[in-house]
Amino acid sequence: MRKWIWLALIIVLIGCTSEEEQVTEERTLDELLGQWHGAIEVPNMPLEIQLTFEEDDENEEIVGFIDIPAQGIDQYPLSELELEEEQVRFKMDIPGQFVEFVSDLPHDDTLTGEFSQQGHTFDFELERGELETEPEQASDDINWLTISSDIGDLKGELLQPNSEQTDRVALLIPGSGPVNRDGNSAGTESDTLKLLAESLAEQGTASLRYSKRGVGENQEATIPEEEMTLERMSEDAVAWVERLNEDYEQVIIIGHSQGALVGQLAALQTQVDGFVSLAGAGRTIDDVLNDQLSSQLPQEFEEEAQSILNQLREGELVEEEEISSELYSIFRPTIQPFLMSWMSYDPAELMTQMNIPSLIIQGTHDRQVFEEDAEQLAEANNQAELVMVEGMDHVLKQSDSVEDTLNYQDPEQPLADELLTAIEQYIQNLSQNDNS
Repeated sequence: MRKWIWLALIIVLIGCTSEEEQVTEERTLDELLGQWHGAIEVPNMPLEIQLTFEEDDENEEIVGFIDIPAQGIDQYPLSELELEEEQVRFKMDIPGQFVEFVSDLPHDDTLTGEFSQQGHTFDFELERGELETEPEQASDDINWLTISSDIGDLKGELLQPNSEQTDRVALLIPGSGPVNRDGNSAGTESDTLKLLAESLAEQGTASLRYSKRGVGENQEATIPEEEMTLERMSEDAVAWVERLNEDYEQVIIIGHSQGALVGQLAALQTQVDGFVSLAGAGRTIDDVLNDQLSSQLPQEFEEEAQSILNQLREGELVEEEEISSELYSIFRPTIQPFLMSWMSYDPAELMTQMNIPSLIIQGTHDRQVFEEDAEQLAEANNQAELVMVEGMDHVLKQSDSVEDTLNYQDPEQPLADELLTAIEQYIQNLSQNDNS
């Protein structure tokens, strides 16, 4: 059962004392409530969305949700909903990412503003009413596999090579946030995992990719945020490996970003033949967050963030009233158990325990995970192969610079050639070793 995050509406009123001004405030709130549909104007590929704002009469609060049909995102909670003077602000809580909407107040049943993510900003324009989407086409051409979990079945798409039978399959594990099986999350559409699966099929390797709980085909198999842990994620990956071992002689785990760490945990708990880390961190997540936040926050909030991370590192939860509004989306109480479970694992330490052929691939234009991370992983296991791909970004595509984030919104841009070549050679060597 989905558990919503209830959000307080913060109204900033300066010198607002007259009865007339109070009436204006109430009228504005009435105009904001309801459904709004339209698109984020991503260049060459507008992204349709729907926002829903509702009143929670019991708590006298307003809650917000977003639907992104193209990415299988349905009723994803919004946070930090604020009405400040003439603007409405709200965010999507995605670990390790900054996603914010800023809009003018509704005017003539229109809501316009800017959407920001990963350092990129796009305009959006919505109108009142429900988004009308075409009915989903029957997915008869998709080969679904299913595994059971304690709160419902999980589905994944099995993509087989067209030209030949194979006894080899790769499990593709997605990164952080509400990521679907194609590798897309809220506000991004890179098709990273879909493109990787298609490339593997061309190389003669089958693949299984799946949406995370609460997203896409696994939308119903969600659990409350405060109950999610990295261990739960690894349990899902282990279940997929065990299912694939029933039909294939060789199973390889390929994890992207956070999925690399999940893949390490799964590889150490079950039988797999190989492991590939794509843009996987080499440090604990508290170190990664500390670096990211120190470069983005004013000093006072940087110090607060460090204090919170230290407390979580010691296994102590931080009370809601101790968290400033500027850091709330990152350290909200419901996400703290997950952060604590995540930071308890050191990817480099886990790498020392890996006794299967491993490949570590890292791009030099990645703005989220760095070359030093890949080097730390490789140093921890001298049997692992390290490949640095010049100019590759976090979504595994060639970019002009570290600051360039256009690939996050471009599913047509192919994956980096050197990446695909490295994976193909690794799998060939793996198969030759098994046959020798």
